[in-house]
Amino acid sequence: MGRSKIVGALPRMPLEVLRYVVLIAEHGSTFAAARIVNLTSSSLSRKIAQLEHELGLALFERHSRGMRPTDAGTLVIEAARQTMARMERLANDIEDVDALNRGSVRISVSQTLVDHILMPRVLAMGRQYPNVKIDLQVAAGRQAERALVEDNADFALIMTVPAHPDIEIVAERRNRVVAIVHRDHPLAARGRVEVGELVAGSFAALPPSYSSRLVFNTLLPESLRAVQPQLTTNSIPALRAYALSGIGAAIMPALAIWSDALAAELVAVDLEGAERTDTRMCLCCRRSRIMGNAARRLMADLAGSLPHDPSA
Repeated sequence: MGRSKIVGALPRMPLEVLRYVVLIAEHGSTFAAARIVNLTSSSLSRKIAQLEHELGLALFERHSRGMRPTDAGTLVIEAARQTMARMERLANDIEDVDALNRGSVRISVSQTLVDHILMPRVLAMGRQYPNVKIDLQVAAGRQAERALVEDNADFALIMTVPAHPDIEIVAERRNRVVAIVHRDHPLAARGRVEVGELVAGSFAALPPSYSSRLVFNTLLPESLRAVQPQLTTNSIPALRAYALSGIGAAIMPALAIWSDALAAELVAVDLEGAERTDTRMCLCCRRSRIMGNAARRLMADLAGSLPHDPSA
């Protein structure tokens, strides 16, 4: 089987033949699949045989009880499912491109940014356009980037700078890592503190893979790199609760405590050296993405509403 033959054949696969491949895999025979698409079993068999000939490989094993995908067939079937799903999504996007009173929006977002940055804009759209369906998925690490690349999200709002070349940054804001403490905590009156002094007491932080935690770790002297938080959690509400309890400081992105998130009981304390670190919040989309009007409107609205440095 030559690679050049497969590469040459793949672009010529009609969508209807891809659908036949999926139906045979799901129903186990050309006879059952043919009934669904209103073809004869022999006609459908010829179409599959022609596709196998063009690819130079067998997609199904034929046996007395029907047809079972080969290893190569399994790969083609999965690719066919993904292609059909993308074509269906494209059709919906084109249909919705000039409509704001219908359609859908899919968003992938870092948990840090849900409550006080994303949700006010989502709720505003929900009130104004009740027929628009919004799918909001919380992402960790590089999950949001994968969602964009795989066309599982219209846009993403994340606490990391995207690395994939096909992802465009629509808007961004600088961010910094801070410690929040209860107003009665000894550090509350300081305004600024060395990280070495902070970790001498109890503190809580996000997991090591999160960008704010990585930045915080770079601020630690080498001798203190092994120090672990009393509480490690990927929940911003849990970090706020820890700080409110008065047990210790909670390390988090400043944007997570933007606006009314800083209750009267909490105080943000700057970390020495944090201003020299480059952490950013990014609103991103895939460059080649065809986006419905509702998604484009919400993304533009969000871009215009993003907060600047909370200390400004």
